[in-house]
Parts: sequence; C-alpha cells; structure tokens
Amino acid sequence: MRVVQIESVANQAWSFWRMMSEVSPRVIREEMTRDFRLSIVGTEEDRPWFLDRLLPVTATRVEREDGKERFYLLDNPPEEGISEVSAATFYVLGPDEPIGVRGVKCAPYVGNFEEVIRWIAQSRPTQLVAFGRYLPGMRPIVAQRLILNASSNNARFAFLSALPWILPVSLPFLPASSAVDVFVLTKNQAMLVMRLAAAHGHPPGYTKQVKEILGTVAGAMGWRLLARELAGMIPAGIGVAAKTAIAYSGTITVGKAALFYYQKGRQMSAEEIREVHKESEAAAKIEAERVVANPPTPDEFTDSEL
Repeated sequence: MRVVQIESVANQAWSFWRMMSEVSPRVIREEMTRDFRLSIVGTEEDRPWFLDRLLPVTATRVEREDGKERFYLLDNPPEEGISEVSAATFYVLGPDEPIGVRGVKCAPYVGNFEEVIRWIAQSRPTQLVAFGRYLPGMRPIVAQRLILNASSNNARFAFLSALPWILPVSLPFLPASSAVDVFVLTKNQAMLVMRLAAAHGHPPGYTKQVKEILGTVAGAMGWRLLARELAGMIPAGIGVAAKTAIAYSGTITVGKAALFYYQKGRQMSAEEIREVHKESEAAAKIEAERVVANPPTPDEFTDSEL
C-alpha cells in the first residue's frame, strides 16, 4: 500500500511539473508588446492634463517615449480609419470636466479619469498588459482588472471541475478533480503573476519571483490544506460553491501579493497575506453565488486560461 501511495505522489508531482512547464512566457510577451493606439480629442490646452495622468512624473524616460507613440492627438473627432484602429477615443475638456470615451463596437461612456480607464480596461481585456506596460498611469486599474479576470476564471473552472462528469479520472485512487483542478488553478495563478510583472515593465518569464510569490502565499495560507479542500479530499467534503469561493479568494490573494511585490519591491509578510485573504472572503462568496446562478460551460475557456 505504501508503494502505491509513493507512486501516486510521484505521478502528481510529475503532472504538476509538466503543467507548470507549459506556462509559456511567449504568451505574456505577445500580450505586453501588442500594439494599440488611443485617440485623444481636445484642444492643445485641454489635452495635457489627461496625458499627464497617463504618463505621470514617476514614468521613466523610456516609458514616456514609448507611451507617447501610443497616442493620436486630435483637435476634432477622428476620421473613420483612425477610430477603427484606436482601442478607444477620449474626448477631454478641463481636468474637472467629465470625459467622454468610446471604442469600436462599444456604446459611449462618460465619467471621470478612473471611471473611463476602468471602462476601457474591462472592454479591452486582450490589451490589458500592453496598457500597463506603456502607460504607467493605467497600471493600478489594469492590475485590478487582471486580478479580477484571473480570479473569476479560476472560480468558474473550480465550479466545473467540482462536477464529476466534467473531468475524467486522471490519477489512480483519487477523485476526478483531485489533481487536475489544483494544477490548473496554480498554472493560471502563475500566468497572473507574470502578467502583472509584464504590466509593470518587467520581462516575462517563469522567474524566481513567480516561484517566490506562489511559495510565500502557499506558506502563509497553509497551501496543503487549501489544495486538499480544492481536491475534495477532506473527510466531510465541501460543496461546489465552497470550492468556487476558495479558488476565487486564493487567486485574489496571489494577485494582490504579486502586485504588492511589483509596487513596493518586497514580499508581503505572512500576516499581511492572511489579512488580504480574509478581506477577499466576502467578495468570494458573492462570486461563487454568481457562478452557481449562471453556470459556465467548458467551451468558454481559452488555452491560456486552462
């Protein structure tokens, strides 16, 4: 029996290593170098304050030079050709005036700076990493959206993996979702860490920082217990909604720990990580209720999400 247990653990370790080796920096590199343009419509007197928010004084010289290449500065609404290639068109007045914004195939939106940046971040998920890399003023909102997107994806996957007819038995002597869901959730969290790094201008790669951040969070939260809960291996078992909430809050915690590292230049302490996780629990419960009420289907996921 002990030999069987050792073989099972070895199989899990090998499967985990294979999945983590699939976390390709190439995907992140493509995202961070994705070309985009923003059209800024306004007078020469009205545009500077908006541009200064996108490229604040804290931006490096390289960031400012690269960022300026992403703008079309216009006195009048763009012609059709320019509007079609722009990720969004902003109509700006004075710093205290509402900003109008619209994108291709999107209804127009009006709000303050944070609101319109949040709108474009939600509307253009495939360009998020590039937004953060080239425009430092967008990074806080871009990072928030990256974390929410990854957490939502992991919650939906955890919901699906908790249903016994979705995933086949992959390892002997364990439930159908026991190893697969933990591996996939961790892979997605590693991708999130790399996306946050790239959005802050760091070259992508399965680096020491990725391992450190995941390891630090794991140690602070008691990762073995969390993994057992996700795998449905605790004696009494837990419900689908609970697994969904755990996946969501765990990914939120990983994302915020990574963001803290790239913003502050140091790792969160174990106490800080536990506090972040505790703060995420209420939102995780709401997300789980939403996922259960509107169940996802497997074909909703892309290769980069699984």
